[in-house]
Amino acid sequence: MSEQLDSTTALRYARIRRVKKLLRPMPRRTNLHKYPVIKWFANYARKCSYIWSFKRANVISAIYLGWIIALIPMYGLQMLTAFILCLPFRANCLVAMALQWITNPLSIPLIMVGQYMLGDYIIVKIFNASESVGQRLLENLRKSSFEELLATLWNTISDWGVIAHLVSATLLGGFIIAICGAIVSHIAYALYLKRFEIKKGNCASDDEN
Repeated sequence: MSEQLDSTTALRYARIRRVKKLLRPMPRRTNLHKYPVIKWFANYARKCSYIWSFKRANVISAIYLGWIIALIPMYGLQMLTAFILCLPFRANCLVAMALQWITNPLSIPLIMVGQYMLGDYIIVKIFNASESVGQRLLENLRKSSFEELLATLWNTISDWGVIAHLVSATLLGGFIIAICGAIVSHIAYALYLKRFEIKKGNCASDDEN
């Protein structure tokens, strides 16, 4: 029985070490002063124990907050935004900031295209808007020579209606994907907690026996 308990404890500490290794680049109470801008909030953040807590409520808040911020197209400011918003929303800052790696330099192009296509489909099909701006733009680009291509791109940039459609479709698609991703992560986290509680209960019953 003691051998089984020792193996369970060893596995637990091994998981903790792996998690700490993954979160090592993230800000912690002891090194907040080393990060630009974040250091301005260091004294206040150290007093807010909930942003460092892995309690269920703090982690779930961080999951939803992290997913939504990760899919807002403000690349370069996501980590800072996630950290600051963790303070009023009482979310775990490590989880929220780790989720910002969903949109990394390799995944950003695919994610943005997916966001726009989903948002554009909803705007065109569900809200009965006019034809898709993206499809019309792609058709014009296919039929254009190089000079016409430059002119088309310039007209697109200078047309605020097109820009507004592109931005609104991307934001709408990103919000829907973020909510779906957060729900899936929430379910996965709940299942993990349930599995952990079952294992903990089994160990306690073994100790009693």
